Amino acid sequence: MYIIYFCISLILSVSSVVQGSELDYDGWLHLRLWHAFNDEPEPIFIERGNVTISSVRSGASVIGQNGLLHLHINELKNLAKNDGKYKLKAVARISSGNEITFLTSVPACYLLGSDLEDVITVWLDSAAEPIVVSLSSPGPCSTESPFTNMWTTNVVVKYPDGGPVPDTATYIQKLEREREARERGEAKDNRSFLARYWMYIVPALIFVVLSSATNPEAGGAGGGSGQRQ
Repeated sequence: MYIIYFCISLILSVSSVVQGSELDYDGWLHLRLWHAFNDEPEPIFIERGNVTISSVRSGASVIGQNGLLHLHINELKNLAKNDGKYKLKAVARISSGNEITFLTSVPACYLLGSDLEDVITVWLDSAAEPIVVSLSSPGPCSTESPFTNMWTTNVVVKYPDGGPVPDTATYIQKLEREREARERGEAKDNRSFLARYWMYIVPALIFVVLSSATNPEAGGAGGGSGQRQ
């Protein structure tokens, strides 16, 4: 019994350690940003800037972006008037050297209403590699020119939820109490009457069925003998 408890404790402990080691991983992430102001099936992307996340664990980042030209602001206003979307392409390069491209968008009127304020959210998997890059803006929706041509960008790094850590000690204590109660005979048997005494009831039923099947045959044999006499 103690071997079983030890194995359960070991498995749960190893699981929690592995989970912790994945969340403790750190590295860097570089994003090259490109944006498009045309609401067509094939957007024309031009360079917007760069984001360097020096620590994916803490989310510390450095942002360098170009201001919008007057031409770009007019294009953004045209998008907003036509309920169009501002598109962003992010090319992510991680510390292992791999590159992944993400596409995202936000209603153009939200950017105008917030004076070019937006949020770039980078979702990482358990190995600290990006799986989603999304763009959002607080708004409100507007078609008027912004007060500035410079971006105000916040970068947010998010990990997936790891879930609750199993309470190994409490579970083992519960098993110990149940075992001790059974040894002292204090454990209550909540089973039904049939579940507790089926091994006695079934043989009795079989005996009754066999007896009832045998008696009619014996009676029939006796009647036949009388007829022959």
